[in-house]
Order: sequence, then C-alpha cells, then structure tokens
Amino acid sequence: MTSHVSEIKPGKIIHNLFLEVFALHDVLFGIMDKVHEQAGLATSQHKVILVLTHTGPVTVPDIADRLGVSRQFVQTVCNQLSSRGFLQFIDNPRHKRSKLAVLTDPGRTAFQAARQKENEIIERALPDLDPEKTAQVCRLLKTIRQSLPSG
Repeated sequence: MTSHVSEIKPGKIIHNLFLEVFALHDVLFGIMDKVHEQAGLATSQHKVILVLTHTGPVTVPDIADRLGVSRQFVQTVCNQLSSRGFLQFIDNPRHKRSKLAVLTDPGRTAFQAARQKENEIIERALPDLDPEKTAQVCRLLKTIRQSLPSG
C-alpha cells in the first residue's frame, strides 16, 4: 500500500527534505574541490573571493569570522590570491596594522570565469534536471532558510 503525500504530516515531509539536503551536502562537499579546481580556483580561494564579492574591502580577521576558520588560514589564502593578482591589500583607515583585502578586476574576472566553468561542469554532470523545477526548489530552500533563526 502506497502512501500519498497528502497523508503525511507536513513536519515529516520537511524533515525528509532536510535529510535529503544534508545527504546532498555530503556528496557536494566531496566533489566541490574537484569542480573548483577544474574551474581554476581552490575551494578556499573561491570562498574568500565570494566573501569579498559580497562585502567589499574587509580585513582578514573579518573574512575568517565569516567563514568560521582561523585568521592564519585566511591570510595564507589571501596571500595566494594576492600573488595571482586577484586581490590586493590596502591601508585600513580604522586600523594601522590590519590591512583591508580588496578584490581586483583580474580577481573579479577570474571568479566570473570560474563560476561559468562550474556551471558548465554541473550542466554536463546533471543534463536531465528541469531548470523550472530546479528554480522552484531553489526558491523553496531560500524561503526555508530565511524563515529559520540564524545561529
């Protein structure tokens, strides 16, 4: 005997969705390094650039706080990005020693190119996903995320 979705309590359906999201996260976590590398950036570099894209100039400790990692780790990643010309350090008017990390034009271009390559890799890996349904799921997940308390 099969059960219909309408017979299942909403809490159970949402809980099942969460379990699928967690399982998907585990799978994605395992492959994202490969996808990012194929796209031209290490995952750590991708995450730092993403923070800079959203925040603008910010200190290394601020990036570390946002990512939940050590300042030393972020400093290493920022130094790598700086050596590639993707970010630069500028004076911080609020602090003499703590410089601001700023994404450069080549950094923005590299990030956009990496995102495009990621999209192409994903499209090749999942050619049968319906874009309309995918957009609906994305909107649903965003609604759920915004409805829950953070932290």
